[in-house]
Amino acid sequence: MLKQLLRKVFFDNACSLCNCQLQREKYICLKCEAKLEKMSNLKKRGDLYYLYYYTDVKKIIFDLKFKNRKGVSESLSKYVEDSIREIIKKEKIDTVISVPVSQKRILERGYNQVDELLKSANINYENIKRLKNTKQMYKLKDRKAREANVNQAFFIEGDYSQKNILIVDDIVTTGSTLKEIKKEFLEKKKSNKVIFFTISVVRDYFK
Repeated sequence: MLKQLLRKVFFDNACSLCNCQLQREKYICLKCEAKLEKMSNLKKRGDLYYLYYYTDVKKIIFDLKFKNRKGVSESLSKYVEDSIREIIKKEKIDTVISVPVSQKRILERGYNQVDELLKSANINYENIKRLKNTKQMYKLKDRKAREANVNQAFFIEGDYSQKNILIVDDIVTTGSTLKEIKKEFLEKKKSNKVIFFTISVVRDYFK
C-alpha cells in the first residue's frame, strides 16, 4: 500500500496501455491485461514470429524503453515464455539470443529491455555485443539509413556452428537490425538457421 502511495505522489501512476490511473502496484490495469491476453496468440510470417502489432502495444513498448518501467515486462512474461518455448520446440532451437542495445543506451536507461523481458519469462539466453552506439531506429525513416546504421554493429563470441538460433527483440520496424545479426550468425559463425521472435511488429514491415 505504501509503495503504491509513493508511486502516485512521485511517479507516473498511469496504465502503460490505456493511461488510466492504476489502483494496484502493477503497470497495467486489469482491463488491459485481459486485452493483452486476448491478442497474444503467436503469429508467424516467414522467419519472424510475433505477438502484437506495434500500434496495439505502442505505449507499453515506449514505457519499457524510455520511461524506466522495466516492471512492464512482468505483465508480458507469460506470453513471452509460452511463445518462446513453443518456438524452441517447433524450430529445434539450440540458443536464444537477446538483441543488444548500445553502451550509451545502457547508461541512459540502466538496462536492456529485451533482457528484462527474457528474465521475467524465465528464458535462458545469451548475449552478443553491440560495437557501435547506433542511432535510435525510430528516428531513421529511410530503410537504407537504417541498414547503414547497423552495418557491422555487432560482434559474436563463441561457437555457434550448425546451431539453430532464435533472436529476440522488442519491436521490428524494417528488420534491419535482425537481418544484420542473422548475417553475422550465418556467414561468420556458420549457424544452421536463424529465426526471429519479437513482442511487436510494425505493419509496414510486411509490405
